[in-house]
Amino acid sequence: MVSTDSRNVLIFGATGGLATSLAGDFVSRGWKVDLVSRISRSLALETCYSDFLAAGSVRVFTVANSYAEFIADRPYRTYLFTQALFEPKLLVETDAGQIEREIAVGLTDPIRLTRALLLTHPPVPTERRDFAYIGSTSAYSGFKKTAVYCAVKHGLLGFVRAMNDEYTDSETRFWLFSMGTMNTEMGALLVDQEPASFLQPEDVARRIVDSLTAPTNLFEPELVMRRRKIRFKAQ
Repeated sequence: MVSTDSRNVLIFGATGGLATSLAGDFVSRGWKVDLVSRISRSLALETCYSDFLAAGSVRVFTVANSYAEFIADRPYRTYLFTQALFEPKLLVETDAGQIEREIAVGLTDPIRLTRALLLTHPPVPTERRDFAYIGSTSAYSGFKKTAVYCAVKHGLLGFVRAMNDEYTDSETRFWLFSMGTMNTEMGALLVDQEPASFLQPEDVARRIVDSLTAPTNLFEPELVMRRRKIRFKAQ
């Protein structure tokens, strides 16, 4: 079982639709939640978590530019990396700056953060520590107009597999939670699909938190949550 004083989680990319649902689920289970967002999203951060902030249920931190700037002042039981950029368009219509931003936010920063967190607060061999990354069904397939996004998610998949091999003899675990399109601000960019067929972030968050808080030895390092049916809008 996880002791009460170690039920703390650090969530990066805090203003995303899934991150908001994850934070709410952890709070409802009595966990202490710290959130990290870019300062450019600080207004959205206050809006998303106004009730939690008023109740003192969460702490919020901001970084000026890169999430990799963040320095954790203590170890956490669970780390969740939800940050991503998603700007669907053909690769030939994607400028170099956008490519660099998508890769930096979705792949490079999580890798750099993971390294820093492991160095700053080295895992204790007998203590459970979870590093969880938000993937996508794009980690296993390729979809048109999302070449860079797919590359980022494929990269996270390889990273998680490699890290689990590096820490195979410890209680430090690395997870990739991959899901189909959700009913979030990001999902709304897929204008050719019916939102009614999107996954609800609350359902996805519940499944993720169930996995991360389970006291058993069951470990699903790659958990895929797909839509049963994908519906497209009539042309």
